Amino acid sequence: MARTSQDLNIALDKVLLSNLPEDGKIIEVHKLGLSDWCDTTRYDVELPTGEIARFFEKRAYGPDGAELIAAHWHSESSIYKFIPEFIPRPIATGTYESNTDAHFILMDFEDMIDDDIPDPEAYMAAPAALQLRSLGKSPTGKFGFPVVTRFANLKQQNDWESSWEAWWTKHTKFILEREEEIRGPYSDEDAKIKQEYVERVLPRYLRPLETNGRSIQPALCHTDLWPGNVKYRLDNVSPLVFDANALWCHGEVELGLFRNPRYPLGKAFFKEYLKKVPISEPEEDFDSRNIIYLLRHQICLASVYPNEVKLRDV
Repeated sequence: MARTSQDLNIALDKVLLSNLPEDGKIIEVHKLGLSDWCDTTRYDVELPTGEIARFFEKRAYGPDGAELIAAHWHSESSIYKFIPEFIPRPIATGTYESNTDAHFILMDFEDMIDDDIPDPEAYMAAPAALQLRSLGKSPTGKFGFPVVTRFANLKQQNDWESSWEAWWTKHTKFILEREEEIRGPYSDEDAKIKQEYVERVLPRYLRPLETNGRSIQPALCHTDLWPGNVKYRLDNVSPLVFDANALWCHGEVELGLFRNPRYPLGKAFFKEYLKKVPISEPEEDFDSRNIIYLLRHQICLASVYPNEVKLRDV
């Protein structure tokens, strides 16, 4: 078990210490303040060799905190299995012995360049590799995810479904209903548009993926690759992704966010991804499917930031 330096006037939990390097000495503890939803801390550990290893902890509290940490753990560890070179290594998850309301995930700490967006080739390397390596390897063979995940602080239900159209339609109804609960009722005109979107638009553009001899296999997607979650390592070459909201889904879901006008992403990023990952058939529906997948992200953003009027308008 790791131990704390005598110079540190701080007591650390035994469960956390047991997951740090054996015979390591914690020499620095840095509160990072990187999340609105959980505590974030960096631990600098001196190894018996004299080298310094650094680790990153996310910690949250109570039943909601346990669910949040489980979402992080399952998302990050699932993705790490397929693209370990692109994501910080998840090490452990658990509950504190000293405070059973405190739940944590422990990962390697990676230094990153915070104020630079990777170029399109580097940015799209991780999602393209994840799509290609995970395709058809869903643990159930279905679309969904084994735990409830989070979009910011919002719960995302991920029940398994054999049909992609069925999964996405159920999910869309859920997030639209939640958005209305948070922001208030739609106008009569918007309510009609919402109904037609679910009943007519989704079947028109999702059903052809799985009919007339066509089929799609679930792929594991990060689903939240906005510029805050994709950075260069300090070498200014190697990209890292983190803070996943993982989902076994149609791989094109990953591209929905890249159309979002909030972010400086666009055609060059699509081009790099599609160099490696083919468009699903019918190919002529790709652009419309991309808008459908963008809308999921916009609806969730509108729920996270209910005071931003333009988010609902978009």
